[in-house]
Amino acid sequence: MYDVLMKFLKHIELSRDLIEKITAYFPTKVYKSHSHLFYEGQIPISGYLVLDGSIQISKKKKFKKMLQSGSLIGVAELMNKVPSPISAEVFPNTQVCFLDKSTLIEIYQKADSDIVNLLKQIVET
Repeated sequence: MYDVLMKFLKHIELSRDLIEKITAYFPTKVYKSHSHLFYEGQIPISGYLVLDGSIQISKKKKFKKMLQSGSLIGVAELMNKVPSPISAEVFPNTQVCFLDKSTLIEIYQKADSDIVNLLKQIVET
């Protein structure tokens, strides 16, 4: 699962238009200090879209990757109710958009084609 996630993260690039559509539905937060978003083995309570700043990905406490603006994380695990194979830490001054499950389902049902296509791609990976 981790390899699939890392391959997916390498290839996904969200357009500004899609990022704007997503942020219209979901709240954002700027982290003032270093914090954990979720831990390896935990089912995330939200999916996350990095708007500005960095999120560090680790597995078994070893650094694996830095996620930058436009990166999504935790959505597949959230939607499929599966534990995350990785941990995610957010750095100070990072702006993150929180993608809650109920709103994701609502968007899916409304059929905003760009976001629905993205969700299908993520959940079916």
